[in-house]
Amino acid sequence: MAALRPLSRPPIREAIVEVKCEPVELRRVDELRDLLAHAFPTAQPFRLASLALQLPEERRGAEPDAAGGRATGWRCESADGAEVALIRQDGLSLGRLAGYPGWDAFTDRFLSIWSTFVDTARPIEVRRVAVRYVNDLRLPIGDQFHFERFLTSAPRPPAGFAPELGDFLTQMTLPGGAEGLRVAVIQATDAASRTATELPVTLDIDASWDRPMPVDERLPVRLSEALGTLRDLKNRVFFGLVTEELVSAYA
Repeated sequence: MAALRPLSRPPIREAIVEVKCEPVELRRVDELRDLLAHAFPTAQPFRLASLALQLPEERRGAEPDAAGGRATGWRCESADGAEVALIRQDGLSLGRLAGYPGWDAFTDRFLSIWSTFVDTARPIEVRRVAVRYVNDLRLPIGDQFHFERFLTSAPRPPAGFAPELGDFLTQMTLPGGAEGLRVAVIQATDAASRTATELPVTLDIDASWDRPMPVDERLPVRLSEALGTLRDLKNRVFFGLVTEELVSAYA
């Protein structure tokens, strides 16, 4: 594993913060869309939202289905395409798709929008808080390439096979050390983007906390503390999965 520390060039492709609550009235979500129009001028309705903002169906926005289903929220995009907000009846997500500004600036931005969500949608209780970071790692390919040089939990080939792996995809869910706190991890090679000198690997870390919190005057402090816990958890997972040799390229 690598030493936990700030990186000058973090390999973050996408960062997401999400807070889920009990469902609120759709008309209030529509009001919030209008209030955010100056910052997110492009808005498309959708029925269901996933935490993974990068999924194709969410990029184009899902229209109400032919059976008469109605939208449950809005996918709102900034003019430069760098930010996507999902405002919906059961909560708010903010994704940063380009130019990650750092944890403090990113979460301050989310909490500012969340405050507007609370004032407009009037939720009663928060049910879940989550952060998700999708990292784009680049592994240098040499004559003697082994994943163990760069990743601490890369799979091993079966006995009797050459030690070199072509591609892999692994998934795991780990307890976070508190009730309702967990982290889901996906590691996958991107064979289509492989070059003669490097192999891209996606490291997707989704830390979540099912933690009921009333929406009252103490919520901002509780929410900030929960986000801090999730940040520490996802950082421990990231640095625990990469070697010092790899992380030094982003230091």
